Amino acid sequence: MAAASRIRRTVAVAVALWLSLPGMTDAQSVPAFAGRYRFVLRVSPSCPPGMQVGPVSVVMDVVEVRVSAGSEVSGQSASPSEVPNNGRFVLLRQGNRLHGAFGAHTQYFGLDTEGIYRVWMQVMTDGVATTSSIGRARASGTAFGEVELGLAGDPTGTPIDNGKGNCGFATTGHEWSLEPA
Repeated sequence: MAAASRIRRTVAVAVALWLSLPGMTDAQSVPAFAGRYRFVLRVSPSCPPGMQVGPVSVVMDVVEVRVSAGSEVSGQSASPSEVPNNGRFVLLRQGNRLHGAFGAHTQYFGLDTEGIYRVWMQVMTDGVATTSSIGRARASGTAFGEVELGLAGDPTGTPIDNGKGNCGFATTGHEWSLEPA
């Protein structure tokens, strides 16, 4: 009886360890991020009225690489007219959970969106990876931090809303997604 009990405990511990290993459970259920994506940002409802312009999107080149604690999903602007380091994100992926920073903060450049806006941001993101309808990885979540919008055609980089188009650093409630392009 004692031997059977010891075997059951050993099997239970082995199964628990196996389930806790990155890449052995739900990390396999969503494919790796690779290729072109649209980073879509919806600014917080608490931002100034001039910033409530609907979602803005930036086309990004995204790649996922294994690291010891899971994997890192990173991306940078795909626009040939921008310096890639003007906007970059690195998210730690553990299973299907994502967490990390996105920064587009070069003083005069920001990131030109697919519309008429330029966006500067320094945000921390949390999210979840899922599989899109076309079988590629996608993600969505929330963010907090500073976001500023300007008009892409304005060489001064002045925020919209008469210079008041800035959501302060402590702002919460931004929403984001990474959608396959």
